[in-house]
Amino acid sequence: MLELEPHPTPRSPGRAALRRAVLVGLCALGALGGCSGDDDTSDAETRSGGSTTMTSDAASSSEDPPPLEDGRLEAGRYRFTLETECAADLLDCPEGESSAPPLGIDLTVRSDDWEADLEFVLIAPSPESTDAPDGGALVMGWTTQWVGLNSDPCIPIGTPNGHLRPDTPIGPTVDDFVEAVLANPALDITEPTDVSLGEHHGRFFTLTAPSDLSGCDNWRPWDPGFFAQGPGNIWDVWVMDVDGFRVLIVTDYFPDTSDEVKTGLREMAESIRFAPPSLQR
Repeated sequence: MLELEPHPTPRSPGRAALRRAVLVGLCALGALGGCSGDDDTSDAETRSGGSTTMTSDAASSSEDPPPLEDGRLEAGRYRFTLETECAADLLDCPEGESSAPPLGIDLTVRSDDWEADLEFVLIAPSPESTDAPDGGALVMGWTTQWVGLNSDPCIPIGTPNGHLRPDTPIGPTVDDFVEAVLANPALDITEPTDVSLGEHHGRFFTLTAPSDLSGCDNWRPWDPGFFAQGPGNIWDVWVMDVDGFRVLIVTDYFPDTSDEVKTGLREMAESIRFAPPSLQR
């Protein structure tokens, strides 16, 4: 199973290791539960830029989706609630700056072939498979407004807990994060494009881990965040601005991951709509 080791995230105040399998990540979401219709997700925008006039699901739906819960999922729509805090053991947390309010992340699961693991904030194929050479996962919310970049993502073998204090500070905005990633020559990423999830906008890029990770305890481009799940791990990254707060959505897979799994991951990511506290009931 995928082994992500995020640092303090909404649901895991300490270090949690994602089991070594393919990671489907949505970070720091709440619980997924029962199912509701998914007829409002087919028009989600992804890699293409531009604005959208679509309203959020939370604003247009008469009922909130049921909460996401651990275990095998039935096809349907769910809500995960993200709560964030600054990882003081990794970052210089700003004094007096409040954390983002709880954020509902609504998404649609289109088949019964997925399961959720809330301890590690991910959704993966059932049975869960996140490792190379063909794993995959959806991760929501590990990285929010507080994060630092590792100029060398290759964490030396023997590093306690597999974390170094990031040496490149990053500001709180979407552009702060994307431009810092772009400026790091150690990272292989595509040219970022504008993207929308419902009425919220951000930027999208794809990051590919090196084909040889043998000299690394783990390969971790930023922290708080998870590490590459194996050589050649591919991350599609949505960096979203949700009412002034930054949220990352990541789908993680490999060159040998099946088209069926990759399509399912992308559909879940594209179906996401954000429900700020004012829109949650």
